[in-house]
Amino acid sequence: MTTELHFIPTRVAGLSAVSAATVYPDRIELTTEAGRVTHRFADIARWPSPRWLWRRLHRAGIRPRWLPVADRDWFHDGPDMFFEFYTEPRLKVFMPADETKESYGGTCFVRIQNVIRAGGFHTNDLG
Repeated sequence: MTTELHFIPTRVAGLSAVSAATVYPDRIELTTEAGRVTHRFADIARWPSPRWLWRRLHRAGIRPRWLPVADRDWFHDGPDMFFEFYTEPRLKVFMPADETKESYGGTCFVRIQNVIRAGGFHTNDLG
């Protein structure tokens, strides 16, 4: 199973000068001119109520497998597909320029979802 995925997004709305993105099962890291920006999924996930209880259970290794950390939009063509992470401010990470829907199962878009799922997190479909 993939433990990380490194790619060059066509653009990132909400953060300037992003040159690369790496998705790990527990976080996303964005490389910018100013350095690396990291967002841990446990910090941005939409936790059920009571939130404090679920966060404590998570630290103990117990968590639901459906904690969403982003919305995903796959209705656009290749590089216009994106993940909108629940950060403050929200970050929209668009797919690489060579992304195509023709081989959907092998796309970066699907592989990102698989890496996120490997960490016990999930993304919501905007469609």
